Amino acid sequence: MSKDPADLQYEERIVWTEDIDRFDYVRESLTTDAGTRARPVSWHGAGRRVGYSTLKRDAPSNDVAGRFTRRIFWIKEHDRSERPDGVYKDATPSEGVDPRTVAPGVWGEVTERAWGGPLPVPSDTPISATQQEAKGHVRQPEQPRSSQSAAASFKETRAVEQGVTKAFADWLYLHEVSVPETVGAAVGEEFKRWLWANNEELIAAIANAVARQTTLPEQPPSTDEQ
Repeated sequence: MSKDPADLQYEERIVWTEDIDRFDYVRESLTTDAGTRARPVSWHGAGRRVGYSTLKRDAPSNDVAGRFTRRIFWIKEHDRSERPDGVYKDATPSEGVDPRTVAPGVWGEVTERAWGGPLPVPSDTPISATQQEAKGHVRQPEQPRSSQSAAASFKETRAVEQGVTKAFADWLYLHEVSVPETVGAAVGEEFKRWLWANNEELIAAIANAVARQTTLPEQPPSTDEQ
């Protein structure tokens, strides 16, 4: 989700419907279909709503009259607050933010409390523009990576893999997906592409096969031969 500050410029308050002290993180989403500036925002997704934003009285509607852009904060049944030893024991979902960083007009952020431990950081230290230019003119011999650097890189890669895996698992949980139907649809789509790519050859092959198996009926002898 893109976090554009302009989407929050008309916010007035953040209303929490549950005690945020029990949440290390909440899920933060933006709806453009709210039918009111201040009344509670309806939530029809998975899990339950635990908070929402209200707008100023002069907040304009969206492109559709009577519809407003507002934030919703929510929790799912397998989040850390509900299952401390679950899938998000030491990570956050893609929408997860620390509710203590949320304020009117301010997007929530991921903190160590929200993450459940130290935040993953890149292992490579950025270099200055001067250093980059020097490296472009002088080829530096490749130095073997230390075991500490390799371990940090491996840890970072594992963190990314776990994040992607958990995000995909979360997406699957939100969407009803049948594996046989999904595989069948993929196979059908690929077979359709193959048919389109080879239709002329198939038609020619079928015509040849029909021609080989079709024989003309024997003609009766002419009257001159009788």
